[in-house]
Amino acid sequence: MPLDNDRQIPDVLPSSEVITLRKGALHAAFCPKSGGRMARLSHDLHGDILVPLDDPAFDPLQWPKAGAFPLIPYHNRMTGAQFTHAGRRFDLIAHPTFGGDAMHGPAQRRPWTVSFQGAEMLELALRYGDDGDWPFDFFARQQFRLRDDGLDVELTLVNVGTKPMPGGLGWHPYFVATFSDVLTCDAAKRWSVDALPRGIPPLPRDNIGQFPARRVTEHLTDWTHATVLLRDRVRVTLTADAFLPHLVIHRTPDYVCLEPVSHVAGVYGFPPETQQNAGFVVLEPGQAVSGNLSLVIASD
Repeated sequence: MPLDNDRQIPDVLPSSEVITLRKGALHAAFCPKSGGRMARLSHDLHGDILVPLDDPAFDPLQWPKAGAFPLIPYHNRMTGAQFTHAGRRFDLIAHPTFGGDAMHGPAQRRPWTVSFQGAEMLELALRYGDDGDWPFDFFARQQFRLRDDGLDVELTLVNVGTKPMPGGLGWHPYFVATFSDVLTCDAAKRWSVDALPRGIPPLPRDNIGQFPARRVTEHLTDWTHATVLLRDRVRVTLTADAFLPHLVIHRTPDYVCLEPVSHVAGVYGFPPETQQNAGFVVLEPGQAVSGNLSLVIASD
């Protein structure tokens, strides 16, 4: 359930509930109350696929670089913690350490509930009431299903309020990867970036394929798959459906984030004529959108 409209976020979210799933050699752990996070994805033979979240209790404003969390109803930075919609300016609560910007949407800082649990499947739900972090009512769902060779994730966002709401979806995993691991993606285009994409239409990528072994953040589009080869022997391939046509790749010495998203980072501040092609969506009351992504894990 969402916090009350005074938005008193606790210093540490409750951590008592850890849910595990298993399918063959693959096992996963989840901490619903800690922002709806997937805390672990591991393989009996290949080890950790995601950076494990060993302590499920965490500061919601200083989230750990581990596991995976939902990006709802927007991702990346909301510049100046404000946006304009339907001729009205909305001011959000700025994140205290991101230069006055709001960050990654409030869904990953709220406790989620379990709406379904099976041996190989888990469904988490969040009913959100408008507050200082997001001025609209919505319902969100994450559905996880383990396969013998990987994981399927379905993300859903529903406008349960009485007024049109802008919104989108994404998923933010942290893969166990260093600069020694090979990272490739077939995205055809990249967005010009200052702090964020600026609304200028994307340009063809200079080097389609392998990413350099250095710290880099790219905002990409027109992609079908991204792959990271872990420890020279475990090939993890990410794909997504047509509602998640954009991809953020963030590479560091300790992990790689491959983030499939429905809209380009910063789209709320784009010129109106460029927003639609960048994934900007307005949900009417009662309208729902969903995006699906999959991980395939194989020995190289």
